[in-house]
Amino acid sequence: MISESTHNPKFRINDFGYIKSGEFEIKPLTIFCGPNNTGKTWAMYALYGCLDYLPSNMPLPQLQEVAGALTQNGEYSWDLSDWASKNYRRIISLIHQGGRIRLGRVFNVDSDIFKKSSFDWQLSKDSLLQTITTSPLDFRLEVGKQNDALRILKPAGKSVAQLTLLSDKLPDVGRHISDAIVRFLLDQSETKKVFLIPAERAGLHLFYRELSTRRSALFHHASREEIDINKLLTDILRSRYAEPIADYIDWLNELRTLRRLKSPLFRTRADALRKSLLAGKYEIDNEGVISFTPQKRKRTDAQAPTMPLHMSSSTAKSLFGLWFFLDHLASSGDVLMIDEPELNLHPGAQRKIARILATLANQGLKIVISTHSDYLIRELNSLMMLSRAHPKRDELMKLHNYQENEILNPEDVAAYLFDDGEIIEMNITPEEGIAAKTFDSVIHDLNETSDSIYYEYLSSQE
Repeated sequence: MISESTHNPKFRINDFGYIKSGEFEIKPLTIFCGPNNTGKTWAMYALYGCLDYLPSNMPLPQLQEVAGALTQNGEYSWDLSDWASKNYRRIISLIHQGGRIRLGRVFNVDSDIFKKSSFDWQLSKDSLLQTITTSPLDFRLEVGKQNDALRILKPAGKSVAQLTLLSDKLPDVGRHISDAIVRFLLDQSETKKVFLIPAERAGLHLFYRELSTRRSALFHHASREEIDINKLLTDILRSRYAEPIADYIDWLNELRTLRRLKSPLFRTRADALRKSLLAGKYEIDNEGVISFTPQKRKRTDAQAPTMPLHMSSSTAKSLFGLWFFLDHLASSGDVLMIDEPELNLHPGAQRKIARILATLANQGLKIVISTHSDYLIRELNSLMMLSRAHPKRDELMKLHNYQENEILNPEDVAAYLFDDGEIIEMNITPEEGIAAKTFDSVIHDLNETSDSIYYEYLSSQE
């Protein structure tokens, strides 16, 4: 289990689509539940955009003074704690403005649609100053062959950052400083990935190469017809895909290169996913084509043929993105977001995916999911209940085949109900786990309906 929670971002939402108001905190495992059409996916997409990055070149207080002194002298010492303490309100206001700008870009729509909306980081003055003091800052900007055109260094436990400018040809020094400082304040290290697996993933896995081929054909046609390439590129970039979908398509188009990478920390989790849920293995060829080979049921069976992904099971299609991320890309501290991880999975498989997600959270990934699965929630509840000491705990663990690295500390889990325009924090206790009334009421109603019909028909036969 996770021994101590690290930086947990908090957000407040107002007038955002179906969501009138609400707030949530991102913990090692964060769960969004609720009926359809209540804003869960909107919240996931907006969160993805804000966690990934905010607009650069924010006019931070005293930025021109810092950039000017650095340009003139080549070095500058900046007490970030003193600066943030004096300019806290202005800094937070700029971060909120950046979040609103990001909404239009994330959803690929005119930003005026969100002019009355807010999706704001909640950063108290104390938490901001604590981040500055406790977190190290190591920013190095490479320009061409020069490794460190700009350096910003601050060790953990200190508040003074040392800025060094090593190139007199670096344009927009203030913009680079602003980008580095905002990322630092929001714990948005460039080494930390934010990876969202959308609900549309199965279809994207099948058609991404066709989309890429058509885009290439369009460029070829444009070059022959002397069409303005810049205008065409702008039109393509402003296609109707939301940013998480567009980013996922771009990621799929890079598979042939990314397959060479390996994730030393999470490859075992990818292997566990493959063995427990997939019963087969994926392959990506030199052209980026995904194939799947089912494993033999018995040693004496003939080897099943390798098949293209579109001929494989719905489970294989749905889980490819998760497997690849864990096998090739994941690092501790990354944020993994999955819209409905239970898609195409049998109830038994939904229980298994819950245990895998718990293991990933315990191993250092931040997991954010939206779900309609009662099976998944109940399995997570079992993992939380087993966090308590009990004379028969070991016996229960062995009986139900639970592993210690799957057990969840309830304090590391956050769950939120999206309903009727609000975001309501769901109660979590070590005794019961998540009180998921949104599922309980439906199950109760279903049981009552089924019993009523059954006994009414039974009585008429007597």
